[in-house]
Amino acid sequence: MAGRKRWGGIELTRESGDPDFDAREVGLLRRVAPHLGAGLRASTLLSEAPLAEANGDGAPGVLVLDHRGRLVQHTRAAKLYLEEMDDLGPGWQEGDLPVAVWMVVGALRTALEPRTDRDLARVPLLCIKARTGRWLTLQGALTEATPESPSQRMVFIEPTGPKQIAWLKTAAYGLSAREREIVDLVLGGASRKQIAATLYITEYTVQDHLSNIFDKVEVRGREALIKRLFFDNLYPRIIPPQLRQ
Repeated sequence: MAGRKRWGGIELTRESGDPDFDAREVGLLRRVAPHLGAGLRASTLLSEAPLAEANGDGAPGVLVLDHRGRLVQHTRAAKLYLEEMDDLGPGWQEGDLPVAVWMVVGALRTALEPRTDRDLARVPLLCIKARTGRWLTLQGALTEATPESPSQRMVFIEPTGPKQIAWLKTAAYGLSAREREIVDLVLGGASRKQIAATLYITEYTVQDHLSNIFDKVEVRGREALIKRLFFDNLYPRIIPPQLRQ
């Protein structure tokens, strides 16, 4: 965690027969975890998003799992994305899938069995950085149950788009929920007056928020903000090195 947001996950297990983690080891992890979260958040600001190739790469992949977690069906694109995340063992079709997939399935279960209003409104979606360096987005869904069969869990996988990359940037810069709303409107070309009318706040308040946003992102205007959040991930891949300034 960095602040109140989760930027990564780690799974630690002991061999069968070994003792449980003791209080000293748990305490060490609690002290280290915030530093790991801050490092992962910082890496988001430094990462580039490779563009999808034109040879069909970028098509969504689909996984279908039964209620026991076994893989029922999958598309070829889905397998390629899984291989991009991690090495697939011989039992991957029996449920030995990358941790990211199970995180989405777990989030889907929480959405289906909500304990709070926040759980009810939560969309099972996860962005991860693959071994190739590009970001992938995983989203969960549930099929309709029939009298003959229970509901099945579906996980869609596709390259993370520029808009989601921009959202990752705003989160990494520590923008508040209100500031992210304003950034979305700025990206859509809304004027200060239009932003004020949309959010039911004064233009002076909009300007205050924009000033805070510029300070956090370390830019001096709207154009620089859009470039920093939206294009900087793609720019290095589009412009040849000899033409960059």
